Amino acid sequence: MKLDFQLNISPTQSDLKKVEKWLIEEDKTSGNGFYCNWAIIEKAFIKKEFITLNHNDLPIGFLVWSEREIYAEIDIMEIKPENRNSGIGKYFFNQIAEFFKEKGFLALKLFCSPIESERFWKKMDFIKFPDRGYSESELTYYKPLIEIKQTTKNNSDNKIELWNVEPYQIKNHKPKWTWEINTNSDKLLLPIIQPCNCNWNLRLTKNGKQIKEDKVKYFSKKNRIEYSPFLLITELNE
Repeated sequence: MKLDFQLNISPTQSDLKKVEKWLIEEDKTSGNGFYCNWAIIEKAFIKKEFITLNHNDLPIGFLVWSEREIYAEIDIMEIKPENRNSGIGKYFFNQIAEFFKEKGFLALKLFCSPIESERFWKKMDFIKFPDRGYSESELTYYKPLIEIKQTTKNNSDNKIELWNVEPYQIKNHKPKWTWEINTNSDKLLLPIIQPCNCNWNLRLTKNGKQIKEDKVKYFSKKNRIEYSPFLLITELNE
């Protein structure tokens, strides 16, 4: 089935008013939807962090997002009620993901609200955030927009290990995540992107020898690797 819709990254005031109209109708009919967040939606429109999905020049979906250093945060995404359950939400998200990837973002982050939306985001291959020790909802998810290095269970002599505890606590804990590395080059073929606490313990081992170990935020003097709330490693320089 061909979906004849257009991603509109520069909505007009008219588009905004049309979205407001169907949000008001949804709120009156069911008491659901995001009209209660209208002030946030208007602010996003002014900041140009508001995107619509149009069909026949009419918005049938919209997105509110926020720009971060290496990722984009999805604040609100909604499809007009009568257009749901037809694959349009998936189509809209795929277009959005491509847009953000082209803008150079490495990942997407969001909070599933309402909770019923969790099922949709899981279908879009979003991954639940680990418990980072902050007052962060269990419904926080992320999705890399680029190919990343996958974790391994192999006990390699060349690896990066991340604990989900601070250095003074690692004695009774095994690393939570391990990535095998190639020591032929300081530059990783694929980057590591992982939600983390900046105080967690990180260790680099080469040829079976421990090269570096410290809190994430202190680990590298040459290359910044902590972009709250993510760990990003592209090179092995100390």
